[in-house]
Amino acid sequence: MKKLLTVGIALFGMASLMTGCGNDKQSHPKVVTETHKREANRWSKKKDQTLSRFMKEWGRKRGQKYTKYDGHHDIKTALGMKFPTALKYATVNGNRPKIGWSPNGKAIKGYNVVALYNYDLPKGTDCITYAFTLKNGEPIVLSNEGQSNNWVPAADENLQDNFANVIEDRPTKLKKVEKVEEATSKVESSSAKSESSSAKSDDAHDDDRDGYVITPKAMRGTWYAKTEYGSYRLVVTDHQITEISSDGDEDNTILYRRKRPTPEPGSYSEEEVERAKNWADATNRQLEGKDTIIIRGWFQNDGSNRYYSYHTEEIDGKKVPIIINMDNSAGLVDTIFYPSEDMANQQETARYDDLRYRDDE
Repeated sequence: MKKLLTVGIALFGMASLMTGCGNDKQSHPKVVTETHKREANRWSKKKDQTLSRFMKEWGRKRGQKYTKYDGHHDIKTALGMKFPTALKYATVNGNRPKIGWSPNGKAIKGYNVVALYNYDLPKGTDCITYAFTLKNGEPIVLSNEGQSNNWVPAADENLQDNFANVIEDRPTKLKKVEKVEEATSKVESSSAKSESSSAKSDDAHDDDRDGYVITPKAMRGTWYAKTEYGSYRLVVTDHQITEISSDGDEDNTILYRRKRPTPEPGSYSEEEVERAKNWADATNRQLEGKDTIIIRGWFQNDGSNRYYSYHTEEIDGKKVPIIINMDNSAGLVDTIFYPSEDMANQQETARYDDLRYRDDE
């Protein structure tokens, strides 16, 4: 009898353990499902509507009316930028991260833009665009002024804090709403901080590279050119310049300072040449009163240099920034890059009296 009782107790214990294990196995999928559900709900139609109501109220108190991207038709700013299409060529703090339209908030390993709002200043003199993004699930609001397509974190705490509130399903709450002029100066201050941090990232190396050459802040962003040979884009970051043809071919140049003069031909190996194929012996200086980046091949001993100069021209009654590309120190223009693709197409054959052109010589 005792033997039977012992066996019964043992069997009951084993059954209890098996039942417990079975329950554990069944509970795991629930936890995973809830986690996935939270991730999926990071951005939703309801949150989009909440942000829209907040932006309407924030804009009203600032005396501004913002245009929202509808998910289908580009926002075209007063200065010709088209968003979100132009995000493909955007920079953030002078660098080129992955950034793009992402209606679900998780399609991109970088800045997932879930909402875009633009305000054009009266008479189309300027504009400011805000991109509400999720990066690794964290809410970040970026701002872009004018035509640079170089985005920086928005300085207005109302935007950053309340976007976070929207994401976390908390009520939005407006703090003191600043005047437009004050907000603009803070964005400019943020840009200045960005430039400072870029300069601090200047990096020295063990070889002849003596750190980066930093581009002028006004030159950074994406620029467009249209010539008889096709369309081109110029992407300028804090220490890099990339030309992209209409065929998608990229000429990428990293701007370095040289520690020592360029070595004589034959004193370096093919491996060294291959390693340095995207490096440039660069200089940042004034040329005929214009901020200019001068580019020379890393092992270049002779031949002409490349020059990129920042300049402004009056177009349709407005002062418009442009980038002039020259292939010699005589200041003869080869290509002109404009802030928008539309403007580049419009000004394809334009000539400016204060510039000299290579094909005129």
